[in-house]
Amino acid sequence: MATPIGSVKASDPWEMALIHRVIRRGFEQARVHVLSPGAESRAAAVAAYVDFQLDGLHAHHSTEDEVLWPALLERAQLSAALIRRMEQQHAAIHDAVDAARSALTAWRTTPTAAGAEPLGAALELVSVRLVEHLGEEERDVVPLIATHVTQAEWDQLGQKAFSKFKPSQRFTAMGELLATARPEEAARMLADLPAPVRGIWWLVGKRRYQRFIKSATG
Repeated sequence: MATPIGSVKASDPWEMALIHRVIRRGFEQARVHVLSPGAESRAAAVAAYVDFQLDGLHAHHSTEDEVLWPALLERAQLSAALIRRMEQQHAAIHDAVDAARSALTAWRTTPTAAGAEPLGAALELVSVRLVEHLGEEERDVVPLIATHVTQAEWDQLGQKAFSKFKPSQRFTAMGELLATARPEEAARMLADLPAPVRGIWWLVGKRRYQRFIKSATG
């Protein structure tokens, strides 16, 4: 990232609140799917949904670790303590994510109703650790992004995070964003996409997303 000039408002990081709502909703839904009656009969689909949520959180947080925190530490030095706290919270969340991945592997290997309980508890721990972090990030970090990160840099950060999804997960990412977005957010997000990408979503992606969700929910 190149350092922005002066203190001019550099970007409009409106997507952060939407992405955080997607994350919150995703982990709530993942836990519901895992603990729902008959989940073991569709274990592969449920596990794929949980995998997507874990991968999505990793894509979001690892990109902040790699790009956003170093830039803000350089440009917003008076807020260094806040940024270090964000990094520490990420580390605690990532420990919970690792535990959830281990529980998911065990349940996927032997999918039983009893075995779903440890996985549900692990996903709940991720959600609990996200509460403080996401709220503080929205309240205190988003204003720093708006001041110290250019719009071009913010757009590149989003593209880098999205690129970390497996190709098979990208329609799911789009679907989860649109399923969570308010109407005005969805319209803004779609308007920012190239026309061919919008066409592919409406022709192919939406139906694939709906089939994916149906397979996980039964």
